Amino acid sequence: MPPICSRELYMHENAGDSAPFQVLNLAGAIEFLGDEQAVSELLQPLVMSLAKDIGEIERLLGQADMPGVARTLHSLKGFIPVFCHAEFAAQLVDIEKRSRSDASAQMVEQVQALMQPLRQLVQESNSFLQQAGG
Repeated sequence: MPPICSRELYMHENAGDSAPFQVLNLAGAIEFLGDEQAVSELLQPLVMSLAKDIGEIERLLGQADMPGVARTLHSLKGFIPVFCHAEFAAQLVDIEKRSRSDASAQMVEQVQALMQPLRQLVQESNSFLQQAGG
């Protein structure tokens, strides 16, 4: 299985903070959206939604509801390519597609492996928002 997120690290150039973002592709988001203000405006609702979605995915996994997991992962596909590295976005899309019809233990493990990077995305997004004054 390919790595969950890129090894290449992106830094927030104006934050003055030496901590790199490992899941949040800030440079890509700024390039796609135009500026930091646009990134901040979209990250705020994303963080709230993602925190809820992570809990929902975990609840659905506990109930062995893979169609529900697939639906929730599907809702993430819209923003993951904008805010995350391409490798992670591709992996999430692949797992989402396969989880529609695969309820195997291996598939459950692959979905569970997405949870940590998604949590990290929330943390890194919150860090950027704090640095940006959002």
